[in-house]
Amino acid sequence: MTTGSSNSEASDNTELPDELVCIFKSLASNDKIIFKSQQIDDPELMPAQKQEIAHNAFKRNRKNFLIRFGQYLNESQIDDFLAVGLQSSEAFQPTEDFDDMCLLLEDFRRKLQTRSICVKNRRYVAMRQLLDQGEYFSEHEMMQRAPELYDELVGQYMTEEEKKERDSYDVRSTTFSGILMHTLEQKQRDELLEQVREETAPQTSEPATTNPEFEVPAECRKQWGGFDNDEPVACSTSRATTMNSINNSAKPACYYPGERELLRHEFMSIMKERFISGDDKDFDYTAVDENALLDDLKQIEQDEEDAYFEASDNEEATESAKPVHSSEDSEDELEVYMRHLHNHHSLQH
Repeated sequence: MTTGSSNSEASDNTELPDELVCIFKSLASNDKIIFKSQQIDDPELMPAQKQEIAHNAFKRNRKNFLIRFGQYLNESQIDDFLAVGLQSSEAFQPTEDFDDMCLLLEDFRRKLQTRSICVKNRRYVAMRQLLDQGEYFSEHEMMQRAPELYDELVGQYMTEEEKKERDSYDVRSTTFSGILMHTLEQKQRDELLEQVREETAPQTSEPATTNPEFEVPAECRKQWGGFDNDEPVACSTSRATTMNSINNSAKPACYYPGERELLRHEFMSIMKERFISGDDKDFDYTAVDENALLDDLKQIEQDEEDAYFEASDNEEATESAKPVHSSEDSEDELEVYMRHLHNHHSLQH
């Protein structure tokens, strides 16, 4: 009996669409979901057990499955559930109302969009606080988080004096461990940038002499080893000139202060975008995304007012779209009302 039941469960799993299997696996990997009430000494459920619980809940009742797990689905999973989970060949149970499940999915989708906006607003407020504090968005810290981007937009256009001033460290106001950490970070950054330059440098498999510009003129080659006459032959110096120009071109030109400032602003803008998008790997975004104290109450109130007036405008537009009676019809109705009022018994003497 056990073997038969396990085989039936395996066959059920194979019949499931891949989209649903991915949903069950995603739910099983979510630590926020409580799949089963357990005692303190009970062993922790394995991912396969959690996946089986989600699968069984789906088979028993899809609407209850959404009520229990729907809030943990992302937008793509909501689309998959709508396209696959509700298009089953099995008949709906009495408690599985199709319209209700569609409304549940749309509600989850709307909450996800609201949540996304709320998270971005909180991160924006946190970013402003970090900007005021100065340390997280300082040049040194941003250079450590994105050394390649910093070197591309800022570092390579700095003079040696500016780099020395940037990398200087006040040894009087810190400990030995702080100085050691600063030195190690700078060494790691330099090694990373050197590795990137080597990887992006063009590979020249052919020798330089194959370039026509680098070839020695025929007159010079003819004279080497024995001259026909004593007249001096002036060999071309284009090779040395070309090599000097190549060496000079390897170093980027120093832009004007205004252009360098624009590149620095662009670097700062990119770093701000990275923070709001959640791309700073070493930053604890949970402390920001779940912090209701970062909500901008004025902005929330403004958004609610905008939504209210937008709804009012839609109602006015609907009213204006209704057919308008002609002036004659309006006058007739007014005359009827006035005549009725004039004939009212309270006005009779």
